[in-house]
Formats: sequence, structure tokens, C-alpha cells
Amino acid sequence: LLLASALLASVTADRADDLVSSMTLEEKISYLGGRGMGTYPDDGWYVGTVYALDRLEIPALLYNDGPQGFRDDARPGTTTAFPSGLNIAATWDTEMAALWGDKMGKEFFDKGANVMLGPGLNVARVPVNGRNFEYMSGEDPVLGATLVPHVIEKAQAHKILANAKHWVNNNQETNRGSMSSNVDERTRYEMYYPPFQAAIDAGVGSFMCSYNKINHVYSCENPETLLTDLKGNMGFEGYVMSDWGATHSPSLMEGLDQEMADSDFMNFDNLKDMPIENIDASVKRILKPFIDVGAFDITEDEQADRSIYNNVTNDEHFQAARTIAANSHVLLKNDNDVLPLNADFWNSDINVAMFGTQAASPAIGGQGSGRVDAAWTPSPLDTFKARAAGGDYGADSDKVSYYGDPMSEDDIAEMKDAAEAADVCFFWLSTMSGEGGDRDSLSLDNDVHVASVAEHCKKSVVVVTTPGAALLPWSDAVDAILVNFMPGCASAFATMDVVLGDVNPSGKLPITFPATENQEGFTEIQYPGLDDAENVTYTEGWSFGYRFYHQHQENPNFFFGEGLSYTTFDLIKATVSGQSIKVGLKNSGKVTGSAVPQLYLQMPEECDEPLWMLKKFAKVSIDAGEETTVEFDLTDRDLSIWDVDNDVFEKCTGDATVRISFSANFNDDGSYIEKELTIV
Repeated sequence: LLLASALLASVTADRADDLVSSMTLEEKISYLGGRGMGTYPDDGWYVGTVYALDRLEIPALLYNDGPQGFRDDARPGTTTAFPSGLNIAATWDTEMAALWGDKMGKEFFDKGANVMLGPGLNVARVPVNGRNFEYMSGEDPVLGATLVPHVIEKAQAHKILANAKHWVNNNQETNRGSMSSNVDERTRYEMYYPPFQAAIDAGVGSFMCSYNKINHVYSCENPETLLTDLKGNMGFEGYVMSDWGATHSPSLMEGLDQEMADSDFMNFDNLKDMPIENIDASVKRILKPFIDVGAFDITEDEQADRSIYNNVTNDEHFQAARTIAANSHVLLKNDNDVLPLNADFWNSDINVAMFGTQAASPAIGGQGSGRVDAAWTPSPLDTFKARAAGGDYGADSDKVSYYGDPMSEDDIAEMKDAAEAADVCFFWLSTMSGEGGDRDSLSLDNDVHVASVAEHCKKSVVVVTTPGAALLPWSDAVDAILVNFMPGCASAFATMDVVLGDVNPSGKLPITFPATENQEGFTEIQYPGLDDAENVTYTEGWSFGYRFYHQHQENPNFFFGEGLSYTTFDLIKATVSGQSIKVGLKNSGKVTGSAVPQLYLQMPEECDEPLWMLKKFAKVSIDAGEETTVEFDLTDRDLSIWDVDNDVFEKCTGDATVRISFSANFNDDGSYIEKELTIV
């Protein structure tokens, strides 16, 4: 297999070399800059284009957003609005990541594009970052690095390129076009690079450099992060395109291969006198990944069926979005087993009160280049009514009553009366964010009534739709809490699947939910930055997210990794043999469910690593009453730290400690198994 891969790489490299050697200088440089947005076909719309070179039978390079599906503003409703990248992180499930990459890749291919501008991989440093919903790493590099290869491989199997973005340290939207993320080398390699390294190892064809500066040098002209790090130490062999308008100079010699969406800097006049070997190298970097995935070998029959005008969404993809969304629901609370509400409940004489405009007009995704206009977005209200009526979607039922967001004390009084009469209350809460700005706070929109109304409910369930972390100040006042992040077009059906118990919730928080605003205590120098938010210094190093709470012995509202099930799981026994750790798991409940054992490592003290750091996890389905064993094999890389003097990961030897648990919440000694590990 290795020999076959090496031979294939040699053949595609030779083919790329032949194409480059056959090009004129002007043709070569034409690949180093885009031709604008919406320029191909003439009355169609891709967000980025490099024209075809018919003389050499090289097709046009056609780029499109984005990380939550194919964004087609000119033909809204012709693609599927999939769950967000953060939802993939919340599944902690490589199969869901693969399903997401597969179905999105298929839609990009059928729409005629050959570059999918995603997935987003940035680690969530700042809880209020407006684009946290786009990123599939959550707040942990290992989470993203474990999931991303499955997205890349499945998407690129459709003869398109995936795009790893945004490289790098694009961790806030505030002043993103001018601010500098000032980050030391070791922190970059250990905390922010691993998801990108995993994308490289999976064969991703392209990277997108970001708007911001890193250590006072724009990302798209930063030789340290582009040449030394990405193309050097990390071994990336594909090409780097700029984010749209993120180029500030003809940066070929600094490591940029292609300016997007135009060629204001990377054009013939600016590049014609640059070393031809550098021009050739960048053109080869661009062409070879397309050859590798088969994008230059589309058959006539395949091409005849591809068009930006196609309606590529269908029931199969809607159901895939539904499956992913259901598996990304995180059950944070379920007192007295309020959920699930099974078929017997819905078929009986019931009264269900629905509170919140999110029930009638649901938010399903973030804004900006990650937005996709769905063909159909069923509402929770109509979904619940149909279930209560025992009919198809659209069937009405007086068993379900609806009240929007309260605008006055009279509205709240009406809600309390409705709550008194209801068998169960559902509160539908949400907030939104998007590209170009950070959130003002972590608060949800219009949730001030929840605690006071919930007092009047026999049973109360809150469904939270959020682009990232959220404050839940009423959490003690309600019985159950479901979080579904930015769940896509099938979110209402997915939530109903979980509420019914047809899907046993198995999602886990990919980010910590704090108890208060800025509980991590970011100072101005850390966020939004000094000099009118132009200089942001990552003085915290690794101490953000759950690592901060461990270091400072603080408790958030809900920890990274938390999430309940309709069954219960027990950790039985753990054994250590060399760098292999085995742990027994038992489903001690009454229904089949999926557990996510998580391995956290405390490195030897002299290594100066986080108190606890996620190193491995697995999602395992276990039947009721059954047991299984999970084996975690720690690699040398898992046990290494970045050596800034030698530019390599060096294994850190000494006495370490392993904790295996179901979340980063270690407050209960019985919630984890601890074992000693000697690293040699």
C-alpha cells in the first residue's frame, strides 16, 4: 500500500511538472491570483475563480463557501444547510464527521465547484468569538485533530479539494483585518497547530491564510508561519490561498501561493521578475492536489451532470443533516428523568406549552460566509404539533400551545398561567453570531423569564441554540437542558428524535459553558487587545478553556466534555502497559447508548504542560447491561512537547498521571479512574 501510494504521488508530481513546464510565464502567473467573485460562468456565481487553460486541458478552479454547506445566495434553497462545524465537535464522533464531509463534498461536486472552502479548524480561545460555530475543534486541539481527517478524506473522495482554514490564530473577529495575534512558538505548535497538522496528514489540498497578523506580520505574508512552520516543519505540500482581500503585498517569496478573490498584488506586473523557480513551485503546489483527487479527470458524463444551477439538496442529505444534528445534541441536565417523552406520552391527552419565538422561527446557522439558505426548515412548533396529532408535518393539534418571547409583564403572567396548566413546558432559546464581529456577551436572547415561569411548570425542558458557549443563569430552576448549537435545517426533527428517545443523546460539550461573563478573566491585553484592540497577546499560553478552570480551581457552569445520556455508564477498571491504557466500560442503565471515555494526561512537572490535557477519546455504543473494553494507545507525539531550540517535538520523560473520565469535570473523585504512567 505504501509503495502504491508513493508511485501514485510520483506520477501526479510528474504530471504537474509537465503542465508547469508547458505553460508560458503569463499563464503560470494567472494561477497565482483569482479572477473575482461571480465571474464564472457569466451569469452564475462562485465566490472564487481561476479561469480554465483550455490549451492544456486544465479546467477552471471554482471555489465556494463554506463550512456549513454550499452557500448559493443566487439560488437559495438549492443546497443543504448542514449542522455547523461546532456541531461536529459536539458529536465527538468520527463517523458523524465522515458523514458530514461526504454529503457536503457531494453537493460541492454536483454544483460544479472543485474547492470547498472548509472545514474551519481554529481552536476556540475566546468564548465570544463570532465564528466559533464554524470551527470543528471546540476549545481543544486533540478534539479537532481527531475529527478533521474523516472530513477531509470523505470530501476529497468526491474529486474536490477541501480547504483548511483559517491559518492561523484567527481567534477573534474584532479588528480581524488589522489586529496582531501575538503568540509564542510553543503555544502555537501545541495548542493551535494540531488540527491543521491532522488535516495535512489526511492529505488536505489547500489552506487559507487569515486576515489577522501573527506577531505583527500579516498571516498571508508571514514567512515564519507559512514557510518555516506550515510548509517546513509541518510538511504541507499543497497550496496556500489568501482569505478574500487578506493579501497586502505580492507575497510569493513569503509563502503565499494564490491571492483570492482578485489579483491586486499577485499579478503579472508584480511577479514577472521574481525567481522562476518560486513561481513554478507555487503553480505546481496549486495543480498537484487537483490531480491527486481526480479533479482534472472528470469524465464527460460526470461533467454533464454538474452545474451551479443544480438543486443538489434532497431527502437523503436532509436525513443526514438530521442524523448529525441529533447526535450533536448535548443533554446537560435531566432531573428525575424528565426526558425522554416517549410515544405513550404524545399519544395521550396532554398539554404542552411552547415558549419562545425560536419554536416558531428557528435559528439554524450562523451568519457570514458560513450561512446557507435552506430549502425547508421545519419549525419545532409545527413538528411538536404534528407529533401530538399523530400525523405528518403540518398536522395541527390543540395539545400544543405557543407563546412567543415576552415583551411585557402581562406576557410573562400569561406564560405563568399556561405553565400551570401544562404537563410539560418547553423553552426555546437562542442567540446568533457571524463573521465580522464578536458577540457582545454570552447571554441568550430574551431568557429573563425562564426561571420565574419554570416555577409554575410540572416539568420544564430548555432547548438552547447557540453559536458557542452560553450563560445559563436559570439552569438550577429547570428540569432538563438540551443544547444543539447551530444545528442546520433538520434541527426540529432532530430535537424531536431526542425528546422522543428515538435517539439517545450522546453529544458532549466541545467548549466550556462558564458560570459568569468572562469567568476566565481575560485582561485587555489578552482580549480584545491593547491599542484599540490592535495588539492581542496570548499571555495565558495553554491556560484557556477547561485548562484554565483546572489551573485556577474554578468551576464553570458546565465543563468541557460534559453530556448526559438516557442510560448510565460506569468505568470499571483501567490497566497500563507501556504507552497503552485499557479501560473497562459498562452500560449500567436500561437502554442502549453511546459513551465517550476521555483520557486526560498530566505530564511530568518539568514539562510545563497543562495540569490536565485531553489526549485521546473514543465514542462507543454499548447495549444495556453490557460491558466492553476501550484501548488508548498513546503515541510519542502525545507524550511530547515542542522544542523551540530544535524545532521538533521532543518526548518528555518522567512520571505522568492518566485520568480517564467522561468529562473534564474532576470534582467528584468517583467520576474518573487515575493511573500512574512512566514515560521513558
